[in-house]
Amino acid sequence: MTPHDRVDPILEPSDMSHNIIVIKYGGAAMERDEVRQAVCQEISDLCRQGIKIVVVHGGGKEISRLLERLGMPARFIDGLRVTDPETMRITEMVLSGLINKDLVSRITRAGAPALGFSGRDAHMLEGIPMKGARGEDLGLTGEVSRVNTQPIMAALHANLIPVISPVGESEKGSALNLNADYAAAAIAGALRAKTCIFLTDVSGVKKDGAVLPQLSPEEVRTLIADGTISGGMIPKVQCALRALSAGCARARICDASTPSIIHLSLTSSPGTLVSETAR
Repeated sequence: MTPHDRVDPILEPSDMSHNIIVIKYGGAAMERDEVRQAVCQEISDLCRQGIKIVVVHGGGKEISRLLERLGMPARFIDGLRVTDPETMRITEMVLSGLINKDLVSRITRAGAPALGFSGRDAHMLEGIPMKGARGEDLGLTGEVSRVNTQPIMAALHANLIPVISPVGESEKGSALNLNADYAAAAIAGALRAKTCIFLTDVSGVKKDGAVLPQLSPEEVRTLIADGTISGGMIPKVQCALRALSAGCARARICDASTPSIIHLSLTSSPGTLVSETAR
């Protein structure tokens, strides 16, 4: 029996809200084609076993590469992209076009039908402009203020896999560049998902070189304060906490390159689990 033959479900199929997992996939974890293909194949396999999956993807590196080719160097403040109107047009083209359709095609060709969405479709992701930590103007970089779950649930009821690009819209209709981790957390909370899995290029939260298998929100805050959690891991764990506080049961941070990583996330304990009950 292969890892994809069977999942011993921790998900109750009688209640769809408990049969939904949200997968955030992006960043460096998308850079290797063989990993991208394996993740898409696994999503398709698990969907055909009856698990309801929502995919939220990023694509910052591809955006930066295209901007560079166009002579428009990417600008960041404390890790947040500064998105002027022209950069927003490129961002939307890459996220909602190139990347979204590539993932939709790969998942569908692997055997389960996927449907691509932009967060602007049906006003799925409403956002507000963000400011930098010191009040800097980040232009059209935004954060999620509201999630319309209706189109997502319609797709799930039709046995389709929603694949969502993190391009949102302001109340006035302007496109906003949303952080994919935060978008995934907001969507997972709004759906009351069983799990939100953040697929990254690291094996989890580490202390003294060893992966911490589980953390409570209190432990996460302590580890940030004492410097154990630092750098790029801080926004990951903060998004995990956001997912929990918004209504998701638990979140997991793990390495996308691990074979059968999604299956393992549902049946064992790879990476770091963040939940209210973790002790």
